[in-house]
Amino acid sequence: MSKTQQLPALLFLLMACTQANAQIARYGATLHESQWGTSSSRMQCALRHKIPGYGQALFTKNAGEALIFSLSPSMPFPTTQRIELHSVAPAWKHGVQSKILLQIPTTEGERKIVLDGKQSLQLFNELVQGMTPIFKAIGAGERQTERLTAVSPVWLKPAQTEFTTCITNLLPYSYSQIRQSQLQFDFGSSTLLPEAMQRADQLVEFIQENNNIRRVRIDGHTDNVGRNRYNRTLGQRRAEAFKQYLLAKGVAEKMITLKSYGERKPQSSNRTPAGRAINRRILVTLER
Repeated sequence: MSKTQQLPALLFLLMACTQANAQIARYGATLHESQWGTSSSRMQCALRHKIPGYGQALFTKNAGEALIFSLSPSMPFPTTQRIELHSVAPAWKHGVQSKILLQIPTTEGERKIVLDGKQSLQLFNELVQGMTPIFKAIGAGERQTERLTAVSPVWLKPAQTEFTTCITNLLPYSYSQIRQSQLQFDFGSSTLLPEAMQRADQLVEFIQENNNIRRVRIDGHTDNVGRNRYNRTLGQRRAEAFKQYLLAKGVAEKMITLKSYGERKPQSSNRTPAGRAINRRILVTLER
């Protein structure tokens, strides 16, 4: 039996809906070829499926971000006019009808398909239910060459379990969400408040799980009450207090840099008590 004949019968179901003059290319793993694999960390979970002759289907979930699906060809394909995403029911799902999930816009020169968070979750749920997502790419021209690319649900379950377990262990925030942290201090004080220590613990956890963080910059600030020299020293003490907390938690000293701006860079007006409270702060920045 040829490899084309071994392809899932679902691909041929879709062919019935195509135009008679269309040229059709079909891609999809057979029952024996279908494989799913995972990779896991506290920063990213990945679920991969190889599509023979085409490329790779990939689900990724980064810390603090939405689930994203991408379909990447390993070779250049002609630009398509439009793409439809079908969810096709297997023969054993009696009474369940196939359906079109999405009409996917195409961009000139863009061959990789990337779905947003809501679409990716919908596609993932279809796979979990045993449905077969098939991307139907329709080319331009008189013969309208079509490309059918199936994502097989066969042998998904073991990898799915690992993937969902990984997701439950992801850090709850992304780099963009934790990159900058502003922490307030009481008047004239350099003592860390409880919320500052809590944020420090989150930063330490993020740094320890992410090898890309190369520097932690701590900028000390004050309000304008007092002399300039006093405020520069106070800003330095505030930054130093936070540094010492990070060191005690295991952050390498060579990663940390300090600078005091004193009262020179207010974030809010010093004319009101509320504004001065905002200005009594440190700004902690993670740099990759």
